[in-house]
Amino acid sequence: MPPKSKSKSKSNGRKSKAVPKPKQIWRVKQPTRNWLELPSDLMLNILQRLGVFDRLENAQKVCTAWRQIFKDPAMWRLVYIDRYSSGKDRLRCKDMCKHAVNRSRGQLLDLTVIGFCDNNLLQYVADRSNQLRRLEIVQYYHDESEVWREAFRTLPLLEELSLVETKLVKEDIEAAARHCPLLKTLKLNQKIFKWDGSCEYGSMVVDVLNERALAIGKNLPQLTHLELIGNSITNVGLQAILDGCCHLESLDLRRCLYIDLDGDLGKRCSQQIKYPKFPSGRDSVQGFKYTLFINDSDSDDEYLDYDDAYLDYDDEYSDYDDYTAYHNDGLSEMMAFMDNDGDLSEMMAFMDIFG
Repeated sequence: MPPKSKSKSKSNGRKSKAVPKPKQIWRVKQPTRNWLELPSDLMLNILQRLGVFDRLENAQKVCTAWRQIFKDPAMWRLVYIDRYSSGKDRLRCKDMCKHAVNRSRGQLLDLTVIGFCDNNLLQYVADRSNQLRRLEIVQYYHDESEVWREAFRTLPLLEELSLVETKLVKEDIEAAARHCPLLKTLKLNQKIFKWDGSCEYGSMVVDVLNERALAIGKNLPQLTHLELIGNSITNVGLQAILDGCCHLESLDLRRCLYIDLDGDLGKRCSQQIKYPKFPSGRDSVQGFKYTLFINDSDSDDEYLDYDDAYLDYDDEYSDYDDYTAYHNDGLSEMMAFMDNDGDLSEMMAFMDIFG
């Protein structure tokens, strides 16, 4: 019987080799990240970094979830509105501020208003913000009234009052002493006061120059921080402050032209005050963030008068929920980041940069 043929053939005396299959690469499908599922406190932290205009005009229109977040009073505990950086007119800024105050539902803690505050807005805020701890106003309009005295009655928790180019008279300081027992920081900064020499430098003139300083020394012994940049204070007023405000840690007297610190008063000031800042010329306000507002310049109008560009403003914009969305760099950056599906660590890094 003939031998059975072998199943494996030989070619040129060599065995054939099987070609190995390529290794299969396993790819794990990344889950789609839904930013709306972030913890509410984290999302609140992110959205709080947006400015008031961006919140009202843009962010709250992104989705229903964000709209609900912006209805939370916690979103409005800190309100900062700068008329000049926003490019809005005074009336629109006032309405925006009132809307933010309404959203806070009495929980507003920190308010900064730059370039548009007046009697009406101050009273509106005071009547609805009895939890306010810090108030900063730069450039106050129509300040010839008793509105400050009325406002202080409803701000019992106020701890810091910062005013730039804003008039506060003796009676106002006395009212603050009566109604704001927690007030520790007072800043009354202005352009350099220049006495025109229209009358002799007698006792009457000294009293006028030191009116606020005397009121501070007599009524606010609890102060720890006091700024009087550009004020009309003389040695008489400084003496009253040192005698009355025994807890002062910092005292800023830069651009106060009528103080003479060469004698014993200067030594006492250096010994009693831990962080003093003395007058040393009109340009000695390094580190003061509102220098433009206290510089004595004829060019002030170039950045103070935005109103002419918004003469067509009317009440149709009083409901900011219905505003047409405007482009804003802050919101655009946030939305672009979210579209890139960054992880949590990247998001926290973004928050550090954005904030």
